[in-house]
Amino acid sequence: MFGIASNQRINTGSIRNMLATFGSREDVDSSISHNSWVAAYGEDKFDNTVLSVVADSNIYNSGELCKLLDNEPKSDAHLIAMLYLRYGLQTFEKLRGPFSICIIDKKNQKLTVVTDKFGIKPVIYYSDGKHLIFGPKIKAVLSAPQSKVDEIDYEAVVDYINLSAIPTPKTIYKGVKKLPPGHFLVIKKDEMSPHISKYYDIEYSEKRADEDYFLKKLPLSIEDSVKTILEYEVLRGSRVGAFLSGGTDSSTVTGMLKKLAGNVKSFSIGFDEPGYNELSYARITSKHFGSEHYEYIVTPDDVLKALDFILDVYDEPFGNASAVPSYFCALLAKKNGIDTLFAGDGGDEIFGGNERYASNSIFSIYHKIPPILRKGFIEPVISRVPVSIPLVDKGRKYIRRVNIPQPDRFFSYNPVASIGMDRIFSTDLLNRLDGYDPLAWTRKLYSDVKAEEELNRLLYIDMKFTITDNDLRKVTAMSEKAGVRVCYPLLDHRLVDFAATIPASLKVKGTKLRYIFKKALKGFLPPEVIDKKKHGFGLPIGIWIRTKDNISSFVRETLLNPDCTITPFFRNDFIKELFRLHGTTGAAFYGDIIWLLLMLELWHRKK
Repeated sequence: MFGIASNQRINTGSIRNMLATFGSREDVDSSISHNSWVAAYGEDKFDNTVLSVVADSNIYNSGELCKLLDNEPKSDAHLIAMLYLRYGLQTFEKLRGPFSICIIDKKNQKLTVVTDKFGIKPVIYYSDGKHLIFGPKIKAVLSAPQSKVDEIDYEAVVDYINLSAIPTPKTIYKGVKKLPPGHFLVIKKDEMSPHISKYYDIEYSEKRADEDYFLKKLPLSIEDSVKTILEYEVLRGSRVGAFLSGGTDSSTVTGMLKKLAGNVKSFSIGFDEPGYNELSYARITSKHFGSEHYEYIVTPDDVLKALDFILDVYDEPFGNASAVPSYFCALLAKKNGIDTLFAGDGGDEIFGGNERYASNSIFSIYHKIPPILRKGFIEPVISRVPVSIPLVDKGRKYIRRVNIPQPDRFFSYNPVASIGMDRIFSTDLLNRLDGYDPLAWTRKLYSDVKAEEELNRLLYIDMKFTITDNDLRKVTAMSEKAGVRVCYPLLDHRLVDFAATIPASLKVKGTKLRYIFKKALKGFLPPEVIDKKKHGFGLPIGIWIRTKDNISSFVRETLLNPDCTITPFFRNDFIKELFRLHGTTGAAFYGDIIWLLLMLELWHRKK
């Protein structure tokens, strides 16, 4: 973490426990020190330039950048300072890896704060026109005496229930924001209103449609990403291992590590619940590559143990229940000597691996039927046939969903769209929202992205939310809680940029997910993994709330208690109705919503 204060010399202490305050109309002290994290340069070295840099970073291409500078910096912060003096704000484009950086440029009287291209190392900030406060966590920002924040953002409550996490730039608090990935914030001494600018974004191009080119290039690009990060970790003395769920991404990363390192430890999590256990595929992959393999079975008791600390890890409501197995997998790695785990997150979103993409492909087929036939014959006929016929009922649901425009259709399975805001939230909360549209931000992303194909627009939305706000927060935070760092080779921006040039038709071909990926890695991955059906890394919390007494009683006592603090957010008897539906119909769907409410209630009690 990084820290700045006005008119005082400070020692930042622990980089992860600092926060930064930049006061208005006051001079900035450039003499900040923090071991190797800070590079401070005075007039004697850089032509009257006073520059201070604080960085929480892993610059994987530091060697390459040193050659560019023809110099050997002593630290990442030193390197970034030298790059900044030569390239200014273009420096951030050149950095390969995760980072959050603060630069005090006293010569130009400005302060710059930046997060990496995918928000792996987040920046949270608060600005009221008099002060800028920033840090890696919400609680750090709130702890500053200049921060006058305690009001909940009710739009964020709706977003959370709909998405299980709060999308950037919002947080649960009004006035506290997340800096979007690939962006930097600049504030000048006498202005105090931060200017936010983009330095990186994914741009989708389909100029090259040569399948053979991508078949050859794809495995090499993945190997280059894994190799670059591995060399960096080995140089710093890290003992590395791999998350291994048994899916294509974690299997690919594990295989590449084995190929490059000669030996690798892999770690898997299972559940004693049919339909949720992929350990058999993880074992196949481990045997195929010859990794030293470790497994752990997560139990209902583990879930209750995790609730004791999970709220300390996430300082706003976070409802992705697979945070629990992520923690126990990282803990297993830590107990077996691992410092850094390689994760496969990002593969689905850059190569087209989510089931929703296949469903969208099916919907697209319907829209190829001439409108006169769809609207003039098919839909009128279906609407008049009795709904008692199961096939007809499915047909009506299909037509209803296929006629929802994108990107709303992409989120039509989520709780708010499926149930309806007026059936979920109380009148009081709805009045506070003043007509808030929870999907407006997705439409803006969908329309603004540089992409022609619908699939790529959906991939872009998932990169901006599912990856940045959900998956990365889940894996990074819980792994760090277990004492392990995580790296994400499939989110190397060079690999992401390469994947963005793959035609959409080669990513999802009909209903075949990851078409070019699987074809390119056939022979490298075990055939069972190549051919397996997509299976998420999910905790069976919906089943366990219904069937495991210890979890069921805890959840019911928490949410059905008359003193439940979040009850005013919801329509009368909504929570009771959830439990009724969960017990009689969709255990997974309604169970996931119950978990969201549980985490919201526990956070609300502790905030």
